[in-house]
Amino acid sequence: MSHPVVVVGAGLSGLQASCLLQQAGLRVLLVEADGRAGGRVMSAGGGAGAHRVDMGPSWFWPDMNPRVERLVQQLQLDHFPQFTEGASLVEAPDGQLYKRMAGWSQGSQRIRGGTQALVEALLARLTDQVQLKLGTRLLSMALQADGVALTLQGVAGTWTQLAAQVIVTLPPRLFAQDLACSPAWPGELMQAMHATPTWMAGHAKFAAVYAQPFWREAGLSGMAMSQRGPMSEIHDASDEHGATAALFGFVGAAPGYRAGVGREALMQQSLAQLVRLFGPQAATPLWCDLKDWAQAPLTATPADHRPLSHHPAYQQAVVPEPWRQRVWLAGTERSAQFGGYLEGALDSAERAVEGLLARRRVDALGEHGLPNMTE
Repeated sequence: MSHPVVVVGAGLSGLQASCLLQQAGLRVLLVEADGRAGGRVMSAGGGAGAHRVDMGPSWFWPDMNPRVERLVQQLQLDHFPQFTEGASLVEAPDGQLYKRMAGWSQGSQRIRGGTQALVEALLARLTDQVQLKLGTRLLSMALQADGVALTLQGVAGTWTQLAAQVIVTLPPRLFAQDLACSPAWPGELMQAMHATPTWMAGHAKFAAVYAQPFWREAGLSGMAMSQRGPMSEIHDASDEHGATAALFGFVGAAPGYRAGVGREALMQQSLAQLVRLFGPQAATPLWCDLKDWAQAPLTATPADHRPLSHHPAYQQAVVPEPWRQRVWLAGTERSAQFGGYLEGALDSAERAVEGLLARRRVDALGEHGLPNMTE
């Protein structure tokens, strides 16, 4: 077909899908509603190649994440273990501190330059076979005899793009909330999408960067658990040598509280907590940052503001007939085994591309393996 394959969403899943389609020799239009690629993969700090602090996913586990490990190797990126040497701290609700002398080794790895280095390396792999359009939102999909008509909206206005096939990497809740389909998808399927949490969408992360890792000098690992807050879990976020020193924490305070107190007040509260935990040197970082994903409308819906008590059980994507020959769903929430993780984003992208290419082979050869003379 003369129409391109359209990939919706330039997060890790969409970028990997686009690279795989490019390798298969297909033309791809990759559209992203945000003004940047990466989705929930975001690293703050210096430019490419410099140490950056992850404001989204920070870790992968080689034994459990073979796709991430393989991709890191293919892209010739370096990684290093999460620093865990030294004592960890526990902060009680009354502010009392308890020290755990045994370190907590979690076996996790961090990518040099931040997880965003994955995104940048995948972007660098794209050739002119893939056209990337940032700031471009998908509004609707209409099934046609020769493909899918997509209504897209960008800075220049709204237009219709015909696609041979489509891979949609939107989180299920955003798909159900924002995307109109003709013919409509079954109501029970849309309800199931509404009920599927977007992983980490209700969370916020705070990071502070220092001239030196003073907590290490005090025999601390930089890890702390707190029942007082606003951060509930804190880790060392320095580079592998400790030359660029950093701490980051998951803000446990609810999204409503965070929105009510405001960004600057929440950052000051987080710094004050680091002082309580690690001493007065924590009060003067070189810089600090806060990313509240619950306030990012391209990530979270109001339903994501409700806290999760456990890791959701994600399901493999289901596409209804008659859409099944034209549309595939990807994104980490579409991975039954690895949902919520970087591994899930890659797993779902690979499955979507495999299904799409298999369908194209059938279209080219016919249902019985013979050349389809109608195309």
